[in-house]
Amino acid sequence: MTPVVHVEFFEFRGSLISFRRYGHGPTALLAFHGFGQSSEMYTQLGQVLREHFTVYALDLFYHGESWYADDQLITKTYWQGLVNAFLQAMAIDRFSLMGFSLGGRFALALAETLAGRLDQLILIAPDGITRSPWYRLATGSTPGRWLFCFFLRHMSLLTSVGHGLTAVGLLHRTAMRFAENAMGTAEQREQVYQSWTKFRLIRPDLNVTSQALDQHSVRVRVFTGYYDRIVPGTYAQPLLRRLRSYELTVLKAGHNRLVDQVGEILAKRPL
Repeated sequence: MTPVVHVEFFEFRGSLISFRRYGHGPTALLAFHGFGQSSEMYTQLGQVLREHFTVYALDLFYHGESWYADDQLITKTYWQGLVNAFLQAMAIDRFSLMGFSLGGRFALALAETLAGRLDQLILIAPDGITRSPWYRLATGSTPGRWLFCFFLRHMSLLTSVGHGLTAVGLLHRTAMRFAENAMGTAEQREQVYQSWTKFRLIRPDLNVTSQALDQHSVRVRVFTGYYDRIVPGTYAQPLLRRLRSYELTVLKAGHNRLVDQVGEILAKRPL
């Protein structure tokens, strides 16, 4: 039976980060979830890795019970400062990072400045390496953000456009289903808008990040899904081409099946 893991909170500059702590292993692992998820998604992974890692699964802002107190965009400097403060509060010196999908972008933003303290960087279908054209269109300019907001308020029109793009081959049907599931309610649409727009400055510098990872000999492990149409494996290539050393594993799975499979692999080869 999986034990119940209670939500804990960490305060930073008036904002709150909610998180869950899994396991009791000797190595600290900070884990970040994907869009529309929460730290609870790491329950199974935390259970299978409990002897090897103490997993700190943090809820990104606009997810779980985390609460962002400001109206300003979330910058890399702010995010790095928050996690540094969290590490200090938890008395963590060396640690590893894990990021799935959207969480991969946040993990990479930390690797830029914290590579000297990292044992491993574990990326699972990571966002933030290749920016999708749809994300650039929706967040990259004031007109784009206005149009994005307009479509979110007129979902029937957005759905019609999406199905039209699918019909002509410009949007994969799996990505369309993912979008429909992620924006089914008004609350979900607000989460999409806030996350996409407020997170747009969290963009890792791939040159700086790769140099830092190489310099400090961080073990980089990348997992992608052969059937993943949300974050295809090719999206990781711009980072991998810059690294001297990395481990790439392609799993026969779609996007949402990856994390639990990775947990089983890491349980056999944790370090």
